[in-house]
Amino acid sequence: INDRDISPDLYQNLVNQEIEKVRSSGQEIKDFHFQRARSTARDNLLQDILVTQEVNRLGLIASDEEVLFHLENDPPSFLQQNPTFQTDGKFDKEKYLKALGSLEGDEWVPIESFLKNTYIPNFKLQQYLDQSIVVSNREIEQEFMLQNTKFTINALHITDASVSQKNIAPTDIELQE
Repeated sequence: INDRDISPDLYQNLVNQEIEKVRSSGQEIKDFHFQRARSTARDNLLQDILVTQEVNRLGLIASDEEVLFHLENDPPSFLQQNPTFQTDGKFDKEKYLKALGSLEGDEWVPIESFLKNTYIPNFKLQQYLDQSIVVSNREIEQEFMLQNTKFTINALHITDASVSQKNIAPTDIELQE
């Protein structure tokens, strides 16, 4: 992918992860599950590599301060969904901040690394893309008409009452127009 070699083992591991998700949900594995797993693995791999390459091309990096800011103010969804940080099935920010403030070992190192090397640069790329998208009012109007026009005109009948009597004989140019 863009001159990056993908090992068959990496691809197969991603396919196996997708199959394991199906298996762990209690479903019986069928041929279409393998087809879907291969397709999902390929799509995810392609997306990951292309996003990473674009992040690198743009030089998007995360500082330690940004990592700390995100940890304290905007934790990723996988942290918010972690049962350790939930009360009655909902994210408990106080419980989360207490755990964040009482670091005992290096249990947060992988999370900090993920935020610094992947999450925040990808977040910045998404913000960059969101801000660079510009759509004119005319483009919005055209798209609206394309999506909401429910008829097609095959013929048009114009009566002589709507045409000026002075110009009853149009020129060849007028007919072409």
